[in-house]
Amino acid sequence: MPVPPHHCRTMAPPLKILQTCFSVSWGGLEMQAIELSRQLHAHGHEVWLAAPTDSRLAQKAAGHPFSLLPLPIRGYVHPLLAWRLARFIRRQRIDVIHCQHSRDLATVIPARQLAGGTVPALLSKRMGSYVQKKDPFHRYTYGHLRYVLAISNVIQRNVLDTTPMTPDRVLTLHDAVDLTLFDPKKVDRPATRASFGIHDATPVIGFVGRFSPGKGHEEILDAAKILSDRGLDFRLVIVGEASHGEEAYAAAIRAKAATLALGEKVHFAGYRADVPAVMAAFDLFAFPSHAESFGVVLIEAMAMRRAVVATNCDGVVDIVVDRLTGLMVPPRQAVPLADALGRLVRDPAMAVRMGEAGRQRVEDLFDQKKQIDRLETIYRDVIAER
Repeated sequence: MPVPPHHCRTMAPPLKILQTCFSVSWGGLEMQAIELSRQLHAHGHEVWLAAPTDSRLAQKAAGHPFSLLPLPIRGYVHPLLAWRLARFIRRQRIDVIHCQHSRDLATVIPARQLAGGTVPALLSKRMGSYVQKKDPFHRYTYGHLRYVLAISNVIQRNVLDTTPMTPDRVLTLHDAVDLTLFDPKKVDRPATRASFGIHDATPVIGFVGRFSPGKGHEEILDAAKILSDRGLDFRLVIVGEASHGEEAYAAAIRAKAATLALGEKVHFAGYRADVPAVMAAFDLFAFPSHAESFGVVLIEAMAMRRAVVATNCDGVVDIVVDRLTGLMVPPRQAVPLADALGRLVRDPAMAVRMGEAGRQRVEDLFDQKKQIDRLETIYRDVIAER
């Protein structure tokens, strides 16, 4: 379903916006909470981001110009914090509340009601769920939401299937990328490649993602082994780190690379904050995830004019156009993944064409400026309804 129509916002006053994200992990969801808060602040709004005290999210948010509201979040239901948050909403005269994590609702909705029940609340839904949420508690929390903003069509369908939301209250609003940052002309490709130990023109296959089961680390390593056995000249650079509780999995992946005897073919780069430069250092991008609600790193790679090889799962089909912006393969299968990667390594002209088409698709559909404009329209519409 499209977002509500865009109204004229000439000389519209800035809004007071409370963003919430009560996750203690660190990954794409948490990064998007920070990025959205940053962009809304840059557009002139007064923005607070409520996050768990001492979480990685709170630590990262502290370095940004928007305001951080640290809360001692532990567990799921927080009656005392609801009172505290309600006082904050009243005192700051918040115009709109935007939750970035489903579990926020158990605290935010009671706080909203305690604050008078008039401030519109929205939820961004970035992950699907197999849990039915149509019991009285979820009818209460979801019943006080004006909209759920699903980041892909598959998530929109999932929300309708598993929650009491009706179709008129579930909108698709894709995540987006800042094209002023993700600009191939603004990065030093040779310097970044040198930081990976690559000083020549060897083709680089890139992979960016936290170490978490289901991201496809096993398949990308198996594919690298297949390509190496076929005699292909390439390097695989894996960027990312383990999130909370996933350290053992990361160690197992590194051990697998050693067992496969890939040697210098694989470089584990760890966490990198300079994602545009990292994407520019690659020649093509691999996205072997087993299931993904969207895939922000895909649009980041495409914005940097990189052809992609991605699994044809879930929200990925909203992003990649097979054989135009990249090649799509079935999930959990190393051989098709290796075949597609090998095809693009051997045909760099095709990779360049797909990279150009990918950049155009991002400009058309996933430009952050357009996304923020749409979100501001949604905010102002729900405030006007109040």
